[in-house]
Amino acid sequence: MKVNFKKEKQWWNAKATKEEQDLADEAINRALRWREIERHLEGIKTILDIGAGIGAYSIPLAQRRFSVTHIDFSPSMLKIARQKSKSLNLKNIHFVEGNAVDLSHFPDHSFDLVLNMDGAISFCGSDAEQAIFESCRVTKKKLIITVSNRIWMFPVWLASSLEALKHFTPADYEMLERGEWHQEQFPENAMMTKGLTQNYFGAFKAFLPDELEKILKRAGMRILWIGSLGSLANLCGKETVEQVLRNKVLFEEFLDLCERFDKEILRDGPGTRQRAGLIAIAEPAEKS
Repeated sequence: MKVNFKKEKQWWNAKATKEEQDLADEAINRALRWREIERHLEGIKTILDIGAGIGAYSIPLAQRRFSVTHIDFSPSMLKIARQKSKSLNLKNIHFVEGNAVDLSHFPDHSFDLVLNMDGAISFCGSDAEQAIFESCRVTKKKLIITVSNRIWMFPVWLASSLEALKHFTPADYEMLERGEWHQEQFPENAMMTKGLTQNYFGAFKAFLPDELEKILKRAGMRILWIGSLGSLANLCGKETVEQVLRNKVLFEEFLDLCERFDKEILRDGPGTRQRAGLIAIAEPAEKS
């Protein structure tokens, strides 16, 4: 289905003020992503942050003197990020309003490190693969992306259907088979999104690890790592997560355990409950 990007922009604008309010295990997800970023900063000078929101990654990286380009789809997100940057007197961050599916104003291989995390891929729906291709195209050295994990999103969809409609829906089978959601695709979908921001859930794509790997390889990338992100937090449950969030020492140790669990025990796990639960790190197969 064709993505209504005008509606998508309105939806993201409405979510801007709550963009960095971490719920459930979001803080664990975010910390695990920071760990991966830290591992790949050697030799990096220029960074493109796609779907950068209000600057969770772009602004701290600019503070560390990297040359950062912050691109986002939402004018409201960009306004907040610009205000944050201005308050810090940052001169090495450039803000661009743009869509992840079309980065044609950037040349091939134009950024040492490209980040595309959270919604800028998954919430492109049927255009998500194009967003990945564009991210790969502009990558010179390293690419880090996170996307929604179908291993977790499918049971979430089933639970949402039962809660809203008391039966399973065609959207559940669409998520199982293709990992896609479009608000207008089935009549029952509107019932499933009542109470959400604008009673809407953006066009959406959830991936399986093997599916993501194939897309990246088609885009000319060499895979360094693909796997779930923070499955241990999901499986341990709310009480464990709340306990480790209250204690800095426990938190760091738990992050160590999460990384080991993802790599040594359950690579194809569900990921965290909140935010993107599948991560990929890649580099161009042929260096420019």
